[in-house]
Amino acid sequence: MTQARALISGPRRFLSAAAALLATLTVTTACGGDGGGGDQPGEGPVTVRVGVIPISDVAPLYVGREQGFFADEGLRVEPQEFAGGAEILPAVQSGDLQFGFSNTTSLLIAASRGLPVRILTQGVQEAATEQQSWSHIWVRADSGITTPKDLEGKRISLNTLRNITEVTAKAALEKHGVDISTLQFVEVPFPEANAALEQGEVDAIYVVEPFDTVARQSGARPIVAPLYETEPSLTVATYFTTEQYLADNADVAERFARAMNRSLEYAGSHPGAVREALGTYTQIPDELIGEVRLAQWGTDLNRPSIELMSELSQKYGLLEQPPDLDELIWTPGGN
Repeated sequence: MTQARALISGPRRFLSAAAALLATLTVTTACGGDGGGGDQPGEGPVTVRVGVIPISDVAPLYVGREQGFFADEGLRVEPQEFAGGAEILPAVQSGDLQFGFSNTTSLLIAASRGLPVRILTQGVQEAATEQQSWSHIWVRADSGITTPKDLEGKRISLNTLRNITEVTAKAALEKHGVDISTLQFVEVPFPEANAALEQGEVDAIYVVEPFDTVARQSGARPIVAPLYETEPSLTVATYFTTEQYLADNADVAERFARAMNRSLEYAGSHPGAVREALGTYTQIPDELIGEVRLAQWGTDLNRPSIELMSELSQKYGLLEQPPDLDELIWTPGGN
């Protein structure tokens, strides 16, 4: 990785993704998009492609597929890997994907710009206690950085700019008296972050599991747990689709939501199944899988925490106007 790749313009990056979404609106409205095999159970299982990030957060999807929860609903799930929610959004809107996993901030931004996205289910929550937190900002042990204030003026990696990691980093560090205007956010995909820190390409990295464990095992120093300090049990990400897909494939969407909720509940109470799944789609070495701190999974969307993220996203300039959450959040048989 080079420095040329590093300091990317956050606004330009999101606007390009938003432009890609807007460019597909006419096509998907006129053609109805790809129904993922059609809403006709009699023809056999419906194949649905789901955009995910290769991190621990999405383990319930893989667990549910292995347990047969999606097959029970007549669905064949095909996960497709991306670097972050901002990249998954245009793929869902274009119909290349039927569903996606995205951090709440990216969805709030999209909805505030008039893009027809709808949250279907919970995705992942931060831990309820700091000791269980599965995401931190890390620095090299020999960096001389020991407190949040020491991060002023430093380069901090985020998986993608202008998403939940940027908002929660600012919120958490501001609580510690950090002048956040001095922070330099650098875009580095989670799987590459630890190497970037080791090689000195950044001063600090903001990662989630399983890369949080990789940082811990490498001897890096944790400085702050941004998700937890923003809000314990924060709704970090959700599964979503588009209004058009819901209109054309309501039954498939409801079946996906039911299977996803079963998967979330099962993952929340079966850590062994989660750890087994981690070995199938992440890059974490087998010997570290048992050390990974598992996230909090369940079916409650924790709407107050989504409202908080909307407020913070507006505070830090990612939103001009907050979206209507009643419109953004889908309810079965309702809106």
